[in-house]
Amino acid sequence: MQEILKRYKSIFSRQLDDYFQNNPCDIQPIFDAVKYGIENGGKRIRPALCYMASEFCGKDVEFIAPTAVGIEMIHSYSLIHDDLPCMDDDSLRRGKPTTHIVYGEGMAVLTGDALLNMAFETMLSDKNFDENALNSIRYIAKNSGINGMIGGQCIDLSNEDKRNYTLDQIKHLNRLKTSCLLKSALVGSIIRCGGNAEEISDMESFATKLGEIFQIVDDILDKTSTKEVLGKETNQDSANGKKTVVDVLGIEESRKYIQELETSAISDINRYGARANTLIDLCKYLTHRLY
Repeated sequence: MQEILKRYKSIFSRQLDDYFQNNPCDIQPIFDAVKYGIENGGKRIRPALCYMASEFCGKDVEFIAPTAVGIEMIHSYSLIHDDLPCMDDDSLRRGKPTTHIVYGEGMAVLTGDALLNMAFETMLSDKNFDENALNSIRYIAKNSGINGMIGGQCIDLSNEDKRNYTLDQIKHLNRLKTSCLLKSALVGSIIRCGGNAEEISDMESFATKLGEIFQIVDDILDKTSTKEVLGKETNQDSANGKKTVVDVLGIEESRKYIQELETSAISDINRYGARANTLIDLCKYLTHRLY
């Protein structure tokens, strides 16, 4: 899976470079800040999900390029805003100073705003634009908005003053804050590639559980890893007074819950056979980041 993600990351880097070459901007420092905010990427899990979806549907990775670039722009904007002092107040992201540390708070706000607009510009500029593209963009917009990712961020921000959150409330938060953008990547791409209703439903269930796995593993690593390994500050949730699944269940029970999620997620798409192998391997890979 590491080799597959490395290959996808290389594809994404080329597609992102193509975007910037074809859409230049001479207004500074905003253009530099935009590139700084999105080029400091991790494993590029969300574009990888777009490529996996296109291959699942028998499409080339170039077909899904506008969606992959657009999704990562949305993800990057959300991180830039999350890092702001008024949100999570982080100074380090993937081993580098966060955007507001380098360019200032006001410019970081504008950078996030710019990336969100650019995301929809690139998806709407798809040269193969059709009804599937329109439905995909509508789905992505909904899942990244107030009934999706932003809704989750709203609950997360409120969570700073709500140490009595129940396990179900925290699970709901995770499904909005994290799962919804993974759904945007995977399901949005399935829709873009012409997937049928059954495939869309199965992938929605799979991506929801994948997002929960991703978030809970992050929460465990926040408590057990180091700043040097993660490339960001640790114990941030505790410092901000937030409550996570790990706080409720403890580390060992959280690991068991992750394994349950993995088993259930895989069962959602197992029947697709070899078409789903890469997605199943990704699920196992994300689960075992802990070990």
